[in-house]
Amino acid sequence: MITKTIYASQAGAKLNSNVATGGGTDDTVALQTVLDRARDDGGVRLIMDGAALVTTLRLHSNTTIECLHKECGFFQADQTNFALVINANPSPGEIKDRNITLLGGTYNQNCRNQVHHVPPEVHYSKCRHQVVGLAFFGVENLLVRDVAVRDQRTFAFLITNWLHVTMENIRLELPGFIHSGNQDGIHLQGPGRFLVLRNISGRTGDDFIALNGDEETNGEPSWVHPCATVGPITDVLIDGVMVDDAAQVVRILSRENIHDRITIRNISGNYRSFGFYLSAWDYKRRGLQGNFGSILFENIDLRQTKPDYTYTEPFLFRISGRHRSLTLRNIQYHDPADDRYLVHLEGRTDIPDLGDTPAEVDSLVIDGLHIQDNGDTPQTRPYIRASGHVRHLVVKNSEIFSAKPKQAVLLATEGGHARIDRLVLSNLCTENLAALVSDPGKKIGRIESDTP
Repeated sequence: MITKTIYASQAGAKLNSNVATGGGTDDTVALQTVLDRARDDGGVRLIMDGAALVTTLRLHSNTTIECLHKECGFFQADQTNFALVINANPSPGEIKDRNITLLGGTYNQNCRNQVHHVPPEVHYSKCRHQVVGLAFFGVENLLVRDVAVRDQRTFAFLITNWLHVTMENIRLELPGFIHSGNQDGIHLQGPGRFLVLRNISGRTGDDFIALNGDEETNGEPSWVHPCATVGPITDVLIDGVMVDDAAQVVRILSRENIHDRITIRNISGNYRSFGFYLSAWDYKRRGLQGNFGSILFENIDLRQTKPDYTYTEPFLFRISGRHRSLTLRNIQYHDPADDRYLVHLEGRTDIPDLGDTPAEVDSLVIDGLHIQDNGDTPQTRPYIRASGHVRHLVVKNSEIFSAKPKQAVLLATEGGHARIDRLVLSNLCTENLAALVSDPGKKIGRIESDTP
């Protein structure tokens, strides 16, 4: 089988649009005719040598779209109210589309001229669902590289029911920010295995990256799309994320399906509401505590911009639900803009800011927490609040340096569910810290420390 290479300009497309401002002639029919050759001939490579105004493009197996440079690509027509790109055979039950590749260019969804969601019976839907930018439901071997997604109406990418997904050098551009618009970046739901996200940068109005394997509302996984699924997510590498005033950086959400063998490293930039939320979402309604296996975070250097109190209180890490092994390594924290928690282990209480999904963690290792605070911002909260249950908690190889006394505490147990069976403190260097540990209720079973 020989994959046919076709240039858009030679296939009847006018290419008289602009990836930033739109306009021009609708090229959907001309381009879809080319893309359908993958179905009819076994494969196609579409070269975008200009910018096209389109509604929705459907991609079959063995399709490559290659844009020659960033000014080439797509601008979605007003009131399309559907995905800019979607796989041709979206399926909640099986993988039907394989070997789809997007290389280079800009995909602009024209967010201010699309609706947030569509009601039943629109675009073959049986339920209300969100209008996302690029959607893939039931795919294997998806590669997206050197692509900019601009002005997504809700999620830039929504991917469910997947196997072998690689996304590299992705830029998320959001000049058309819409308050409370659910403008996530890369949003994945399960089941899924083998994911690589590398060098992802830009801004979003909600979660920059979401591994929400169990995302659903009232038992309906299709709230974002009728073909969306839920399930386990395993074998994930996220390496190199640079956020520019993103509202929230990474959320990992589980109700009952496993999220395991996940590595997240080299995260930098500015954020507002939260850095990382490991969320067991459905405890209060159905008693589900989440299912988190082995998760590693390392080389984290995020700085706060003006706080956005989307949540009751902002935080760097927030942990709820059942965890087998969680490691936080080389966490940088410089000159905070407020006194948010660095690590908040949720408890079970009726007080909203303590959460209602208790953390049950077998092993939590914090190796290399570097706090350097030269400012005047008060630190009234402990850096680490343990309101849940941790069997082994290790804090080691860490430095807490405040240029001025702030009466801060490194770790405090708070709330009726708080319990630490064994706490190990090793190789800590502190200055102007009121205390290493506050445990007024005697919730810590055993403390081992080589730090005075």
